[in-house]
Amino acid sequence: ATKNHVGEMILVSGTSGTGKSTLIHKGLGDPAANRGYIFASGKFEDKFHRPLSAFSDAMTCLAKCIIVEHNKIGELSSGEPSIST
Repeated sequence: ATKNHVGEMILVSGTSGTGKSTLIHKGLGDPAANRGYIFASGKFEDKFHRPLSAFSDAMTCLAKCIIVEHNKIGELSSGEPSIST
């Protein structure tokens, strides 16, 4: 049987300091990690005037997770990391 891998994106908005990040990390991040999924998140910081900062942060997080997983697999098969950060 083949598996269909589908990516999903959830956007959350609201006033600062209301616990959105904690809610998302505890409600989605921990359960996703326990099931072997990669959970990437980013936070928009309005004070830096970077409109895509949350997306950029999430993609950086995703890339780091992929590198870590790739290195784990590389270390298991060859004994040496194959990608460095």
